[in-house]
Amino acid sequence: MVRQGVHTSLRPAGSCHCGAVEVDLDLTCAPDEMTVRACQCDFCSHRGSRTASDKGGLATIRTDRPESLIRYRFGFRTADYLVCAACGTYVAAVQQDDPPIAVVNVGGLGVPEFEGRESVAVDHAGETLDARAARRRSYWMPVAFAYSAESRATSAVEAVRG
Repeated sequence: MVRQGVHTSLRPAGSCHCGAVEVDLDLTCAPDEMTVRACQCDFCSHRGSRTASDKGGLATIRTDRPESLIRYRFGFRTADYLVCAACGTYVAAVQQDDPPIAVVNVGGLGVPEFEGRESVAVDHAGETLDARAARRRSYWMPVAFAYSAESRATSAVEAVRG
């Protein structure tokens, strides 16, 4: 699936430590024009998270089996934090909107286009539920999931909803 207005396609952009989960990024801007964020919450800071997103782009999370991804929720429980079941790499956070939106951990996935980039420290403590959802909608990107070796090879995309 190629989105209209795609400037850069990174296929795969990166993968978890063991390679069980890969992420493709279709971006409407160049990676060096994107903000890399370092969330200061306990979950993200303990994992050295460095995230990026492109509201007009598309992140496709690919794996052979849905059970390769553990969905973890904490705090307000407003997003699924996706972690590789085999190696524990934090892959992305997904908010179940219509369509689902995500921020991708480009640091944990080793996306070369983002390596060595300065991160902007962000702290979202004190946000209301509505403010958190609105903030995410303002810059998180659409996300799709592709499961099975066949879909990984052909980049067939199955959008996942709640």
